[in-house]
Amino acid sequence: MKWFIVVLFLLDPNADITADRDIYIFTDPTFETLEQCQSDVVDPAVYPALVQKLLLEYRYPRKIQNVFCVSEKELKQILGALTAKQVKY
Repeated sequence: MKWFIVVLFLLDPNADITADRDIYIFTDPTFETLEQCQSDVVDPAVYPALVQKLLLEYRYPRKIQNVFCVSEKELKQILGALTAKQVKY
């Protein structure tokens, strides 16, 4: 089973209170196990590259609420519930 890193951003303070939060899905790298994914998320040799990718995508720092490792099955369920505007990958 594939595992993905998913970033949940904090709600923009200027957005409506009912606004949805954006997420970012890393499609590279992917992982074979949850443990591999979780290890990379906290590895000081790896996470700077993840932050750099986010900066390239958004062009400015965004506040992160949480980072998850999500299975492919769970990811499909999440994507089914989100709008295209909410997701980048």
